[in-house]
Amino acid sequence: MESFDDDRAAEAFGLLAEMSKSGQVIYLTHHAHLCDIARNACQSVCIHELHE
Repeated sequence: MESFDDDRAAEAFGLLAEMSKSGQVIYLTHHAHLCDIARNACQSVCIHELHE
């Protein structure tokens, strides 16, 4: 999704949210702004942050 604009990323996260209804979805990113978009697309999202 790094080349997606925010609208396209939101649509993609909406699709991932639908997929999560029938199985586990794991998405990895280092783009912090995508976490906010994911939260808006799927209220039950669980975000884990890794720190050094």
